[in-house]
Amino acid sequence: MAHATRVLARLGAGGRGDLGLRPGRDRVLSLAVVTLDGHGRRTGEFSTLLDPGCDPGPVHVHGLTRVRLAGAPTFEEIAPQVGALLSGRVLVAHNAQFDYDFLAHEFARVRWWVPVSRRLGTLALNRLIAPATPNLKLGTLAAHYGVRQERAHDAQDDVRALTEILQGSLDAAGRLGLDLPVLTCPPRQD
Repeated sequence: MAHATRVLARLGAGGRGDLGLRPGRDRVLSLAVVTLDGHGRRTGEFSTLLDPGCDPGPVHVHGLTRVRLAGAPTFEEIAPQVGALLSGRVLVAHNAQFDYDFLAHEFARVRWWVPVSRRLGTLALNRLIAPATPNLKLGTLAAHYGVRQERAHDAQDDVRALTEILQGSLDAAGRLGLDLPVLTCPPRQD
């Protein structure tokens, strides 16, 4: 994977009074993207709150109220910029399938294809590494890899922490001689 470029993404999702966990129904409320080159050097970044056009859902989880989201752009307004950042890269997220599904649905709503063809989850990678931790939650892995997490469930802080967790995970996988669980995710629109 050293030759690949990566994009680390973290989404904040919410909607309809539940925990905002259904990509086809709930919406992305915040988005943070950091792009890295094949050596792990930061090459770009973008983050924003988003106006989902609906109830933001579990404010007690993400802290994003309608008032705080007022005036934020819609996903449609940022889709070209996000698409350019994601295009031709490996999507890295903690639960990559979850983030990919939300991105695919947001892009579908604006009649675009999600421009990601491969993904890597730090959760899946750490299942292979099997660190001596009580669980594989992002905060737990952050502590394990010596990463400071300041605001859990904040897209910008989570992607910053994820960048460092990824590096620690890649180092551990290298020491163990593990193949990285990079999965193909053909462009989809549903």
